[in-house]
Amino acid sequence: MNLRGLILSAVLMAVAMCLGLLAIPTQAQTFTNMKETQGNKPLRTLKDIRDDGVVHQRWDMSCGAAALSTILTYDFNDNTPEAAIVVWILHRVDASRVRARGGFSLLELKQFAQARGYTAEGFSGMSIEDLAAEDSWVITPIHFKTFDHFVVVKGVVGDRVILADPGFGNVTMKTTRFANIWKNGIVFVVHPPDPRMLAPKNVSAESRVIPNETLISRGIGVEIPANALY
Repeated sequence: MNLRGLILSAVLMAVAMCLGLLAIPTQAQTFTNMKETQGNKPLRTLKDIRDDGVVHQRWDMSCGAAALSTILTYDFNDNTPEAAIVVWILHRVDASRVRARGGFSLLELKQFAQARGYTAEGFSGMSIEDLAAEDSWVITPIHFKTFDHFVVVKGVVGDRVILADPGFGNVTMKTTRFANIWKNGIVFVVHPPDPRMLAPKNVSAESRVIPNETLISRGIGVEIPANALY
């Protein structure tokens, strides 16, 4: 083959390669779009499911405020940021006492709820069956290893407790395990000012399939901010 023929062959091969390379992203994009639109349902990551309907605590001491914020915001559709609860309480209590005990008390959460127009009450000695009978989400204290923590119980399905943990997100736990870390069967119940705010309890199917965790994580890696209120 002469030089002209070699050059022509090289040019044709380069054009063919370029056309092939251009076709690959188009095919990949089409495949991706088909996956995203299949069944007209957007794909959700495990993190999306884990964080759905949960207010995550911003500070190590604020699990109680985040738990109350979770109930007001997602169960009663009353958008109440965690920071609003934290600031309101710290305007009225000695911050050093909050630090000493590692967080807010149920009494302080009750006072905030009442100031917002809700009623709230605490019970002790409750059972798993009592939890399952609750019409709304409730706050329960747990003790795991060396620390106390507040979590939201969204419901009980079979032998599983569906939790919204301010430090981790949605998590399921066997009822037997939850009973072992649940402090004194204490339940903190918030009642809305208007019964119409109380939506029918509906624990989503997605939240039920979150793997059962062997521990509840509280290591959120942030410090209490430098603020005069603290």
